[in-house]
Amino acid sequence: MKNIQKGREPAALTQHRQSGGSFEDAGPWKHELRRALLREQGAICCYCMNRIDLETLRVEHLRPQHEHRAQQLAHRNLLAACPGGQDNPTHEQRDIRHCDVRKGPAALALDPVAGVEHRVRYGFVEGRIFGTDPAAERDVEEVLNLNAPHLRQLRRRVIEGLVARLSKKYSDRTWSRGALEREIARWSARDGSDFRPFCQVAVEFLRKQLSKARA
Repeated sequence: MKNIQKGREPAALTQHRQSGGSFEDAGPWKHELRRALLREQGAICCYCMNRIDLETLRVEHLRPQHEHRAQQLAHRNLLAACPGGQDNPTHEQRDIRHCDVRKGPAALALDPVAGVEHRVRYGFVEGRIFGTDPAAERDVEEVLNLNAPHLRQLRRRVIEGLVARLSKKYSDRTWSRGALEREIARWSARDGSDFRPFCQVAVEFLRKQLSKARA
């Protein structure tokens, strides 16, 4: 999971809220909101970090609408999530659904806007994600199902591709600190306007390699 830096809320959202509108209302305001959330998050899901686009993203309420109606149009509470497995033909299977599709109205202890990177860790060989405390582990494993099989596979592919890139570029498997720091900077930054999918997985893997890096 990646920390999300919220920017200025779109003017259409402000106007819609001030006019007494609700989240269920259709209109151009919602299209502007979707575009703003996509830009804000660099086109990756607020939970799993997979690629999202304008047509398929889901507007997620971090704090559920049914319990927090006053925050249904609060920019701080609105995030962009992926289809959550619904684009998979077998999405009816519970182990396939993830992110906000799996979460539903459940409350989360994890808050990407407040900062979550320190509350998760990764198993790079198996592609798993773990919470660093019981509440975080519950969110990762049960509420969001971030260890759905296809998500684990996608994380493994990111690490395999990264290792192949470094091995080809530097030949020596004991990479230098400078090489690793350059890769960390690359994966931490946007590629144009977007972050790379699963970017924080790569960053954490690279940081782990620093401990055994050569000078």
